[in-house]
Amino acid sequence: MSKEKRKSVGSFSDILGELRTRAEILDLIESDPHYIEWRGFSREDQESILLFLEGKQSLQILSDKFFRHVFKPDDYPERIESLVSAILGEPVKIVQILSREGTAITESGSQVIMDIIVKTSTGAIVNVEMQRIGYYFPGERSGCYTADMIMRQYGKCRSEKGDKFSYRDLKPVTLIVLMEKSSNEFADVEPEYIHKKITNYSSGAVVTVLENVVYVSLDTFKKQMHNKINNELDAWLAFFTFEQPEEIMKLVQAYPKFIELYRDIADFRKSPGEVIGMFSEALRIMDRNTTKYMIEDMKRQYDDAKARYDDVKSQYDDVKSQYDDVKSQYDDVKSQYDDVKAQLEESQRENAELKAMLAEINSKQ
Repeated sequence: MSKEKRKSVGSFSDILGELRTRAEILDLIESDPHYIEWRGFSREDQESILLFLEGKQSLQILSDKFFRHVFKPDDYPERIESLVSAILGEPVKIVQILSREGTAITESGSQVIMDIIVKTSTGAIVNVEMQRIGYYFPGERSGCYTADMIMRQYGKCRSEKGDKFSYRDLKPVTLIVLMEKSSNEFADVEPEYIHKKITNYSSGAVVTVLENVVYVSLDTFKKQMHNKINNELDAWLAFFTFEQPEEIMKLVQAYPKFIELYRDIADFRKSPGEVIGMFSEALRIMDRNTTKYMIEDMKRQYDDAKARYDDVKSQYDDVKSQYDDVKSQYDDVKSQYDDVKAQLEESQRENAELKAMLAEINSKQ
């Protein structure tokens, strides 16, 4: 995983480098042009950055630049190979890193942190995304995204092969989405955190499918794993979620190849201003997307509540209609009953009067 040898790991400082004092770090921050942005951070965010710059913990910086520095897809394609192979459960050899330029499917204020598109030795295309918050309508979005990837491949194949083109020339495309915070569709199926699309036919017919999608719920994984690293997939997902020294030491002891990735993260300790700048940019995107997410979530909850209300109201209206019918019948029957009762009472009164008269006549004889 590394192209140069470095000293072995005996302590956390062997990974992130020697400790620096907080006073030293604060002096560097206060003299940096990004100091104004730093002052706008919450105390919790400031503390996380300071602990990282001091060398006391790692920092999961939510920035495409950060991830591209760590993965270095052009220099270290084996890192992406290892990640994709672990997620797909089969060996993957990457032969080309593809440009993202010209991508038709884009979102304003993207929630995508990392977006790396690669071509494997089999010709298949794999797109790896890291999302801060899982998108709404993930199935619809991924369907559009994979369809776009297939059509771009189709256009290129037709252009290159001309009359010799065959649909067999088309290779599968795979979209892998790692979500730091899962959308509701995936949160509802905890404790499952790997979600692979499976396509089959009721008849059992075997038909080639070009589009493949895998979602990974990092938040669910973090709840379930309890620091147990059982395989390489666990190791990669732990890498995306671990920050504390004891967690990281456990990971690198089980999988030493992650040492170099953490040392690449440690490179950012040399540039506090760059860390603050990236963190500030990530927070702006997060705030914008979180607000949008909250609005959309509130609207979804409102729509769900309104649908339930409409359903209950419909049931109420049906029951009320039945109640009104029954009440009308009851009122009719009660009216008849009251009439009969009145007639009976009148008859009883008349009968009593007749009995009295008869008794009086009998007494005079």
